[in-house]
Parts: sequence; structure tokens; C-alpha cells
Amino acid sequence: GLYPENYGTGTRLRFSKFCHARCLPLLMFVSTGSSPNIANFAKTAALFKSAYCQYSQCSPSRASFLTGRRPATTQVYDLDHYFRDTPGLQNVVTLPQFFKNQGYRTAGGGKIFHPGMASGNNDDAISWTEPYYHSPNERRFGGKTKSWDARSDPEQDFPDAQIATNTIQQLRSLSNGTFFIAMGLHKPHLPFVFPQAYLDRYPAPNNIPLANSTGPPTDLPDIAWSAYAELKKYQDIGALRLRSTTPGNYMPVATAQELRRAYWAATSFADSQVGHVLQEVDNLGLTHNTTIVLMSDHGWHLGDQGEWAKSTNFESATRAVLMVRDPSRPVSAGKTVYTNVELLDVYPTLVDIADFDVPVALEGKSLTPLLNTTFPRIPLTWGNVSYSQVYRGMSGTTGPVMGYTIRTRDWRYTEWVKFNATTNTPDWYTVNAIELYDHRGDAKDVFGYYETANLASDPRYGDLRVSLSAMLQRQSAFKPVVPPTNSAQITTRSGASRPATGANALVAVFLLSCLAWL
Repeated sequence: GLYPENYGTGTRLRFSKFCHARCLPLLMFVSTGSSPNIANFAKTAALFKSAYCQYSQCSPSRASFLTGRRPATTQVYDLDHYFRDTPGLQNVVTLPQFFKNQGYRTAGGGKIFHPGMASGNNDDAISWTEPYYHSPNERRFGGKTKSWDARSDPEQDFPDAQIATNTIQQLRSLSNGTFFIAMGLHKPHLPFVFPQAYLDRYPAPNNIPLANSTGPPTDLPDIAWSAYAELKKYQDIGALRLRSTTPGNYMPVATAQELRRAYWAATSFADSQVGHVLQEVDNLGLTHNTTIVLMSDHGWHLGDQGEWAKSTNFESATRAVLMVRDPSRPVSAGKTVYTNVELLDVYPTLVDIADFDVPVALEGKSLTPLLNTTFPRIPLTWGNVSYSQVYRGMSGTTGPVMGYTIRTRDWRYTEWVKFNATTNTPDWYTVNAIELYDHRGDAKDVFGYYETANLASDPRYGDLRVSLSAMLQRQSAFKPVVPPTNSAQITTRSGASRPATGANALVAVFLLSCLAWL
């Protein structure tokens, strides 16, 4: 196995996820100390600064990386479609289910799969061995009245605090065996609701900085714009009557500052919950043999490019938080990886770290070559590109449109093409609009500086545009794949069946919703 014998009787895999983690707050928190737990974790993990989701919306993104299939395969483009209802995917083996099939105890809580219809109204029950946990207070702290609210309720009454407490209980209960535990925090997803103390960490709203670029890119096609309907559903924002159906900067400055402050406070609250769970991992003596992934499902707009929320193909929405702590690879601890990777790669990476053969049906690739490499060097065979997409529904006379985007080291190129929703295929000959953005010199530390001008019509970049268009169209990321059913019996690289109680058996995943880089 990958782990030395003195790692103990088993290795755990732990998965932690934030809902809509915007990258910007993380960098800000690392520098200001407002998210000390995430910052400290990053010092012990590999930090992937160029990790991209495959669809910048909760359910499509989660369906993708939890099944190891791209959206073209899952056919999940909204918040309702259940991936197991897609032809050919009825028996797909999800990430937690894979470990369940190998004898692991699998436990989940909070928001892992998108709740409701998108996960069969039972959080995809076949994926778990333990009863799935939801906070009984979710409705109490929800609603569409306020987009944000600093509350005086006891912290332990908040759903994310209860989810963290449940995760701690799961750790204590399952720590003597092999486990896969997934914790899905709701924050910093809308509404930004948190204890008052976390808002008090930040200056008054009039001292909160605005986004670096508060207007849309020049020559932005209308189809690329999102009117941030999700945010406007809240009564306080709806009352502003923002006419945001076309590209522009519509949010009043004072409201923008309040929203940014509230988002940061919600992220600090989520950071605190992560800290409690990480401390328990240490207290139980599991740090040396537990692989931990901390990630978000996609990014989040906080006024950059005039946008709010998600559902765009811009950097702010597609770039996600991803950190992997693999105790068997100490060379990766505290390293920053700038190579482009995809959330789709999380599934094969955890399988690989646990010393199983990666199922051939998975459409991502294991990140272990990057974990093994002395940074900033990367394997020459690594593609260093990522692919994302977002659906736009009806658009004028062309009908439904899908926006497909490729991110290379230096460029982002997007085509908005006619999409046949019945056959789930793009019509590359009917192009509604194109975009090209220059990311040369982008150090991944500042948002809003590198997608301010659409260069698609600039004749100086004609050859480049043709080349990127060919890359976008010829690769298989946007072609539906009907994968074979995963074998329930997976073998290690030695060819022998791997015992359920063998080494490399502890995994934890922390998933934060809408957590993004700042």
C-alpha cells in the first residue's frame, strides 16, 4: 500500500465541503486571520489554486464530481434532475458508494449531494451505510426574507454547527474501523445567516472594499451574463428592483458592501466549524492516517464584473477551493499547485490514494502525480487545461444555448452554441457568441483584473481563437458518455482483492457550499 506499516491499522478518508466557496475570502482570511482554521489546514495540505468546477451551480457540480462524470454524461443542468434517472447511470457508483462497496463505513451529513429531487429525495441513500444527517433547524435559519442576517441565537442552534457536531460524533463512532465521512456545510451559501460575533470581526460596511472590477467586460455578449436571479429572490434585494437583465453594474454601493461583509462573516462561521472537526481528528489520533479533502462546489461572484452569485463561465464562478492532505506524501504538505485541475479529479484521486485501481469509467484523473511532484514542477504529460459549461435555456431564435469554456494556463475561451436538450448534444456550427480572455501574468491572487475585456473580435488573436476553438470542440469533455457499470469488486494494483480492514482506509471530505477565492 501507499502508507507505511506504522501508519496504524487503517487509513481514513475524510471529505469536507463548503457550499459555494468563493476563492477571494480564503486568500483574504489567510492574510487577515479571519479563517485561521482553513489557513492552518492549508499549511499541511496541497493547495490547488487552479481547481475548476465543471458547472458553476450546486447540483450539476456535485452530481459531476460525486459520480466522477462530466455534466454531459450526468445530464444534470438544473437543481431537480436526479443523475440516476439519466439513461445508463441508474447503477452508477458514486464516490462514497465506491468506498462502501470496499467495506468502508460511509457517513454523511449536511449538504453533500444536492438535497431533494436531485438526490432521489433521500440523499442518494445507496451511497451510505450510516443514517444520513440533516440539521433539524434548517428551515428556522432559511427563508427568502433577508439575503443576510446576523443572529443572536446560540451558535449551536445554527445548522452548520449541528452538522459539525454530528461529524464529530461520527468520527468517534467510526474511528476504530475504516470509514469515509463527508461533511457538507451550507455556508457561505445564501442566505448569509450566522451568529453576530462573526460579523463583528469585520469593519463597518462603508469600510468594506468593493470588487476590483465592478463592471462587465468590454464587448461581453448578453448570453454570457447572469441576472443573478438567485440573489434577487430575497425580499431585501428584490425591493431594489434591479434591472439586471443585461450586462451592467446595478448593485448600489452600500448594498454591495453589506453583502460582501456578510459573505465574509458567513465564511468565518464555516471556518470555525471546520476547526472544531479538525481538532477532533487530532484528538482521536487520526491525523497521521486520514486523507482529508477540503473543497467547494464552485466559486461565487461578489460584485466582480458586476455579477453576483454564480451560473457564469467567468473565473470567479468556475474556480473552486480544493485542498488535499495526504499523510503518505509529506512532500505535498504546504505546497501550492498552480496547474489546472478539475473537481472531477477528486473521485479518482481518493481512490488512488487508498491504493485501489481507478475505475476506467471515471472521466477525471488522479491528482497523485501532482502530489508526488516537487513543486512547481509538474509531469510533462499533464494537460494543464480544464473545462466547464453552463446552460442558458432559450435565447432568441437559436433556442437553448450551452456555454462551453476551456481554461488553459494563459487563456479562457468560451463558445455559446445551440444545444439540443433532447439529444444532449451541442451544435458547434450554430454559435451564438464567443469570448476570449487573457490570463497571462495571472498569479491567482487577485480577482477582477484578467477578465475585463473580451478579445474574441480582436484580429491579433485570430489564430489563437481558432486553435482554442478546435481544442474545445475535439476533446471529449462535452460528449455524452454512457459508462459501464462499475464493478463492485475492485482490486489493488497488486491484483489481489483488498480486504475491507486493510491499510489506507480512512477518508474525510469537508465540502463548503459556495466558498470562493477572494
